[in-house]
Amino acid sequence: MRYLGVDYGEKRIGLALSDAQGHLAFPHATVGRIEDIFTLIQEEDIGTIVVGLPLSLEQEETAESRAVRAFARRLGESVLLPIVFESEIFTTKIAEAHSPRSSADASAAAIILQAYLDKKMENRK
Repeated sequence: MRYLGVDYGEKRIGLALSDAQGHLAFPHATVGRIEDIFTLIQEEDIGTIVVGLPLSLEQEETAESRAVRAFARRLGESVLLPIVFESEIFTTKIAEAHSPRSSADASAAAIILQAYLDKKMENRK
């Protein structure tokens, strides 16, 4: 079972995939439509979707985080998979600093997914 990381934006959606063991995250693609995510879920044996949640520095909800939650609800209405949230403070800035603009959204999704996977591994110890 693999994990799918999602960095949602109004114009683009960055996607990342884990390895089959769920230990490492890799940038996968940047898409523009939620339907592209459905195709990927079917092709890649996804078991859990990890969506980046942009909270404020005070860890409070923002207009952007409410939009992300609405996107996750729409996604959840179409797929029968668990959807979890992972904080994504500064992930896009970090990704843009280390990736070409064309792949920054997918890189941000990989950062979000790797943070989730690392926490999951830490909790197993």
